Amino acid sequence: MVDPVILQKLKAMGVTLEYAKGGTFPQFAAAHMNERVLLLADRNTRRYAEGLALFDAQLCFIDEDEPVPDERVCARAVEGAKACDYVLAVGSGTLNDTAKHAALSTGKRSGVLATAPSMDGYASPVAAIMKGGFKVSEAARVPSDILVDPAILAHAPQQMIAAGAGDILGKYTCLTDWRLAQYHTGEAVREEAFSEMLAAVQKFAAAVDDIARREKSGVEKLTDALIIAGLAMAEAGNSRPASGAEHHISHYLEMWFVAQKKHVPLHGIKVGLGTLVSAYLYKALERDGVTFYGDAQTYLAARAIPSVQELRATLQRLGAPVKFSELGISRELFRETIANAHTVRPRYTVLTLLEELGLTGRYLPQLEEQFY
Repeated sequence: MVDPVILQKLKAMGVTLEYAKGGTFPQFAAAHMNERVLLLADRNTRRYAEGLALFDAQLCFIDEDEPVPDERVCARAVEGAKACDYVLAVGSGTLNDTAKHAALSTGKRSGVLATAPSMDGYASPVAAIMKGGFKVSEAARVPSDILVDPAILAHAPQQMIAAGAGDILGKYTCLTDWRLAQYHTGEAVREEAFSEMLAAVQKFAAAVDDIARREKSGVEKLTDALIIAGLAMAEAGNSRPASGAEHHISHYLEMWFVAQKKHVPLHGIKVGLGTLVSAYLYKALERDGVTFYGDAQTYLAARAIPSVQELRATLQRLGAPVKFSELGISRELFRETIANAHTVRPRYTVLTLLEELGLTGRYLPQLEEQFY
């Protein structure tokens, strides 16, 4: 379970974290017994929505396996929210983001019943949605309720568990990107949020074998780390504790898949691949003695990142791809992504540094050999 200190912090933010009792959430049901709750679900999560014991609920069913939080899906959720008092996402990434968007648009509160330990947005104050074909991070309210049933999470598809693991492994590199920005550009670091996120990643790393075996304790540690990531973002006031170059790579690819009207690989799966790229770059820059302002401090911080071999082994242990080609990405798109992902967000990362130093062309062939 989440550390009591973290529970207190969630409570101070107005967030109630409830673990299932006998497959139900009596605290949530009691708190909302006089409200009409909009249940936002898709094909994969509808059964969980229909199994909730709520006095007055209305289902907003997105009849898709993997909906994209674009204008069409968000409009459906907003319309449903207008007639309700509360919006509950029954799902993970897309549905959680859509529910937060719908709640903010209608002045309602929202919550989420986590159905897979696949992403870190459960407690975050942002909603990642698509606008005009571009992935944007929209300021939103932190969900007032997070409902967790370990039995549901342990039975999530393996790729969703792998995606959650990829998202958490990405914290090693995004935290290093934060240090890079601190030492190189003077950006402030919220030390408490930084430390909480790093501790959660380390607890996750110690539980990888349990997660691979789908043991309850392991899945709970993965879920806890994902929840803490959202909390850290809320404390920092931005997504720095949870998102860096590895996420920019994922966002760039996601926009391409959406534009091409192709199946979008899970966010955390793409983040896992981006993590390998970022980790390699930090190790290679130090190996090659590349100098820049704040280099010594940055390299010291980067030593907290496990080796590329360790990261690759963890992803493989959990069934995640370790080559971009495994996602059907062409060599041309891989090169384009590495060269341009730093433009996705106005945030300083190792990819920004590479471009600033004029070294993208130098390291691109190495990255392609390693990870394509």
